[in-house]
Amino acid sequence: GKYGLTFPFPTGGDIFFANPINRPMDLYMDFMANGPLPSYYPLTEITVESLSAEKGVMQLKPVYIDPGEPYKVHIIKPAFIGTVPPGDYILHARPVEAGKEHPFRIVGINLSDPRQRFETPEVHSVQPDDCVDVQHMLGPSVTLSRGQQLTLSHYTDPKTTELKKKRSPDHAKVVAYVCDNVFGK
Repeated sequence: GKYGLTFPFPTGGDIFFANPINRPMDLYMDFMANGPLPSYYPLTEITVESLSAEKGVMQLKPVYIDPGEPYKVHIIKPAFIGTVPPGDYILHARPVEAGKEHPFRIVGINLSDPRQRFETPEVHSVQPDDCVDVQHMLGPSVTLSRGQQLTLSHYTDPKTTELKKKRSPDHAKVVAYVCDNVFGK
């Protein structure tokens, strides 16, 4: 086939990996994306937890991957997930969007030097506190115009040097979907 691992709704699956380097490394996950919208791949929650017992439990905050593209294309895209210290890990991929034609597809896991970090706007950080913010902002009195900034945090890693300054209506849609369908708020 042309793709790697598939993760069906609603169960998803796991990938075990290691950071064998003796310093923290950025974790990127390569996934299949397509367009035009709506994508036939589901919005998917990604979490990572440490399997190294001596370091205690370490878990990255969940991020949500939006595999949709606005134009006609079927491609592989990278997603910055977070920074992981040396050790063994498990990546959990859980599709949260029902009714899609295909399961979520991961084609690779990569570790990279944090000094070479690049933005991946398909990655959305959504926490339960964001649900109140997005409901207020998407109420009937608010209309999002092109380039308007939303006050939602986009990346969770405090070491990120290039924060995405402009928030998009796509991010607001992802937050609203996660709040309604994952957090139930």
